[in-house]
Amino acid sequence: MKFLIIGGLGYIGQVLQEELKKRGYEFEIVDNDLMGLHDWHNKLDITDYEDLKKIDELIEDCDVVVNLAAIVGDQACLVNTKLTININCQGIQHIVNLCNKSNKKIIHASTCSLYGSSKVILNEDSPVFPVDFYGQTKYQQERYILENSKNYCVFRLGTAYGWSPRMRFDLVVNSFATKKFNGEKIIVFGGGQWRPFVHIRDVSRAIIFTAEKDLKGVYNLSNENIDISDLAKIISGEDVEVEINDLQADPRNYKVDNNKILKENFIFEWNIQKGVEEIILHGDDVKNYKGPKYSNYKMQV
Repeated sequence: MKFLIIGGLGYIGQVLQEELKKRGYEFEIVDNDLMGLHDWHNKLDITDYEDLKKIDELIEDCDVVVNLAAIVGDQACLVNTKLTININCQGIQHIVNLCNKSNKKIIHASTCSLYGSSKVILNEDSPVFPVDFYGQTKYQQERYILENSKNYCVFRLGTAYGWSPRMRFDLVVNSFATKKFNGEKIIVFGGGQWRPFVHIRDVSRAIIFTAEKDLKGVYNLSNENIDISDLAKIISGEDVEVEINDLQADPRNYKVDNNKILKENFIFEWNIQKGVEEIILHGDDVKNYKGPKYSNYKMQV
């Protein structure tokens, strides 16, 4: 089986490459290297009509297309809303149409941010109501796939965490882990909001699992629902101070049900504690966590 990874140089894409290599699968990468972090010889833009001719050839030559392409995070999305809409909303339309043309399956990374805010545990049939710009663009992505793709599997990802060669420290678990490593105070904004969490190794494994089993439809992909205040306490232990700031809070608040993917016999291998231990092993990077290259927002401004 041969994979085409759209957005393959990113935070999840780099780990997916490693997991595919472990299993002996072939893959090609499409990426425009928007943030200029890689010496990438073959930049292709899913919104450029000339580049789409080459992407069309790559899709015809693969078995499965994995779409990870997006500007991720509300702050990063708001830096240039026109660019965000172009990549997050219009780009997926081109990819879906090319996949339909070649009769290829698309596995798409969506987000649990679509759920917005809710007091009940949410499954794949629950209503969605994104409360931020990023979530709204991801909703448009997902909606286009559901209404137009001939063969798809969509993963609504929980808040991702874990180590990647293209590391991000602007994600809450990764950020709290840097504070613990450096002995700095963890500041929690709000704290009462719930989040589902998933390690990027499990995301990558689930993508391969889906391709092998030819799963179809929409799946919540998350291992743990944790209150952000509790998350800070779990990561800080007894060594690091935790401060709650009630004056500023993220409006997103949701827990998700992952029974649908579990019933397919997928097994999550990672939890928060294991993921934090993995991160702090990379001391040199963790010491320099404030560097722009570790933040989608800082790389956009």
